Amino acid sequence: MDWFALDETVAQMEATLQSQQGLDRLPDLLALAWALRQRDCRRALLLADEAEALLSALDPDQEAAQLARARLQLLSAEISWLYGHIDATEHLAESALNVFETFGHRCGAGDARLSLTSVWLERGNIALRDEFIALTIEDYRACGDRLRLMAAQARSLALHAFHQPRATAEALNQLFDEGRAPADPTADAAMLTWLASTRAIVASLTGSPGGASRYFIQSYNAALSSGQLRHAIYAACNAGDALATLGDLDAAMDWGERGLTLARRCDWPPTTGLALMQVGKVQRMLGRFADARESLNEALAQLEQAPGSQGHVLTQLYLGDLAIDMGVPATALVHFCRAEDRAAPVGNVSQLMGAWSGQALALCRLGQPNEALAKAGAALALAHEQGSTDEQIKNLRIHAELYQSYALPKPADLSASSPVLHYLEQALRVASEIDGYVIPCGLLEELSSAYAAHGNATSAQSYGQAAAQARASKKLDDARNRAETMSIRQDGERAKAEAESQRRHAEAEALRAQALQETTATLEVLSQIGLELTSNLNQEEVFATFYRHIQQLMDVGSFFVYLLDEQKQQLHAAFDGSAGKAGDTSAGPRRIALLEPKSYTALCARSRQELILGAGANLRRPNPLQGPQDNASMLFMPLLIGERLLGVLSVQSRQADAYGERELAICRTLCSYGSIALDNAKAYALADRAQKQATAALNDLELARAKLAQRADTLAEEVSKATSVILQRERETVIRLSKAAEYRDPETGAHILRMAHYSELIARGLGLSKADQQLLLEAAPMHDIGKVGISDSVLLKPGRLTPEEFEIMKGHARIGHEILKDSSSLVLQTGAAIALGHHEKFDGSGYPQGLVGDQIPIFSRIVAVADVFDALTSERPYKKAWSLEKAAEHLKTQSGAHFDPACVEVFFAHWTEVLAIRHRFKDED
Repeated sequence: MDWFALDETVAQMEATLQSQQGLDRLPDLLALAWALRQRDCRRALLLADEAEALLSALDPDQEAAQLARARLQLLSAEISWLYGHIDATEHLAESALNVFETFGHRCGAGDARLSLTSVWLERGNIALRDEFIALTIEDYRACGDRLRLMAAQARSLALHAFHQPRATAEALNQLFDEGRAPADPTADAAMLTWLASTRAIVASLTGSPGGASRYFIQSYNAALSSGQLRHAIYAACNAGDALATLGDLDAAMDWGERGLTLARRCDWPPTTGLALMQVGKVQRMLGRFADARESLNEALAQLEQAPGSQGHVLTQLYLGDLAIDMGVPATALVHFCRAEDRAAPVGNVSQLMGAWSGQALALCRLGQPNEALAKAGAALALAHEQGSTDEQIKNLRIHAELYQSYALPKPADLSASSPVLHYLEQALRVASEIDGYVIPCGLLEELSSAYAAHGNATSAQSYGQAAAQARASKKLDDARNRAETMSIRQDGERAKAEAESQRRHAEAEALRAQALQETTATLEVLSQIGLELTSNLNQEEVFATFYRHIQQLMDVGSFFVYLLDEQKQQLHAAFDGSAGKAGDTSAGPRRIALLEPKSYTALCARSRQELILGAGANLRRPNPLQGPQDNASMLFMPLLIGERLLGVLSVQSRQADAYGERELAICRTLCSYGSIALDNAKAYALADRAQKQATAALNDLELARAKLAQRADTLAEEVSKATSVILQRERETVIRLSKAAEYRDPETGAHILRMAHYSELIARGLGLSKADQQLLLEAAPMHDIGKVGISDSVLLKPGRLTPEEFEIMKGHARIGHEILKDSSSLVLQTGAAIALGHHEKFDGSGYPQGLVGDQIPIFSRIVAVADVFDALTSERPYKKAWSLEKAAEHLKTQSGAHFDPACVEVFFAHWTEVLAIRHRFKDED
């Protein structure tokens, strides 16, 4: 299943799904629900519910069903994440992951781990976030999904870009060379969304806000076209942030509001909160403090559902910065402290530094220098430890402001003429060590003022000139930025125009697909109607069916059918839809001459052409006119079989111009079917009359047949009685033959009955027919009939037989076969086969033929199990009876060797019945 789908693909999915019914809908239901999970969460969940209902008809243990349910769980997980329900997201994603891993479905496992990566990102757990994105990449590499792999790699780089932008840039060049990576948002747009976003972050952190803006806008367009609306919102807001860095605050506000509009439409609280946060940041930069405070407070309310998320902490930091700008340090301190409370437990170092720096500045403005100095010192130490140059410079300047404003103890490592210069010079050294870093004008101006305050006019002048040059350079940079933002705006307008063109194309495709679907549906309906029409052999039913269906397909005020009487050259009324029955045309004449010049019905019949008349046709009204005089549209259709005219059909409407090409095509198709049906009905009526005549002529013959049948029944009854007598005698013969063998063998008659019923039971369990079960019951007792030919010295020997004697005993199988084989009786023939084969063994070690497996007749395999079991559990003069357990164990041990495993399995599957037979036919004491 694709990770994300383009808009036109989704439109095709919608069209395909409309034509499907039942379980055939399931694969496309899953695919469409997955593609809509960010485009339309509510519809995606409705489709998921329908898919779940269809899955209930499948075996729940089936692999395909379990994988489908896991995909639905993952869909719910992502939607839970969009709404900020992080615990539910984790539970659903882990459940889906377990299923995907069970079946080795690496693509699904990667999708589940990607959702869990988002969970740990929201919670600020960097270690688990990095672990899961690494496992995701391994899954996608294993399943061979190129787009998913590249997207996951780009997302992994984006997560690390904030701390290592230059290393990330090198990794991007290695993995995604500009010449090899896709650049067209309509091709691989799902992957390009993340690649462009990562490039934007790197550009932003390496001093290229113009490049960042372009990449974020590219990511926004790719995300929109591939249905990644959450990322589209972020990309729009980040594009605004980059444009704000360039100084184009109007463009920044435009992109921020674009992201916010999309976020409000999606109605995901966390995402809406982040969009509001970005808009509030730009409003603050524009000096619209009241608007900024309103936006940021609304953002905070939206983000309350995920209080530990980065967005919630950033909003607190932005509110603190806004309060500083508004001159309300006490309020700022509250927000910075709240940010610390949320960032500290999850170990988010960058946000913790921002919180401490903000607290230091607020405390400084509140007149609490010692507390401010402690916070600034902690923030500076953490910034130095993390290698964050921006935070180091920021906190060194806060230190300088503190010493400028308050009398504080000198720092122990004082290296300048004053603490203020000490910290400002440190800030300058840190800034100068950064390759390509532009030293802020404010820092140079602060150094100039500090040197002037200490009487160092030379240094003060030098830094003042440097500040002036920086301002001049900044003006030049601003001009360049304005030029770049104009270019970006033009690119944005082009992209917007392309996106609009693509949107219109997608809409046109959707309309085309819808029209195609409607046409297909209409053709299917017409086909079904045609089948219904042509299956009728009654003329009145054909008319009624035609009228019922045509009312559902088009506007019908009046409906008439006239049939041609060729002999009289007239059209006679056959059906009036207003009357609802044949032969009644109350609104028109009963007969129309074929040459009637004033009748459209006659004109249609003569020309054999379709006629469509509307209000604007400016044609005279003929007389006679079929239908009410206030009909404004009329359609006349000839009913033709090849070149042969059957009649004319007319539909009429009170609406002007009610009939066009669509209605003409419908009537043309239905009239083709209707003509066939009417012709069939006419032929059937003629055949029916001929049949009635033939039936009358055959009545006498039928009486004679009845008499013959009665005589045949009498003869059949006599034959049945004779057959019954023969069968009874045959059974008696079998019993007597079996008893003859019994008198020469120490086995009992009860043994014969037991093993016969055991045999019948096994045959039933194997699914043999009722006739075969009865045949086996009757023939099985003859299995040892051949023992009549064995001498008493061998047959009745109480001890163990010698090898020579055993060879003699083995001869009873062939003797029994010889005795019975030439009988014309099926029972005796079956007994012959059983006698010959019941000592064969499944592994081929039996006698007399050494047959193997299925070579042994099934009846012989069955009797072998029944005979041995009963012989083992019965007492004989030469042996004690085995216990049931010991005998059962012997059969199971010999399954596949002596016995057919299927027969043994059935035997023990019906153990309760076996015991019942054994009790029923037990040996007499």
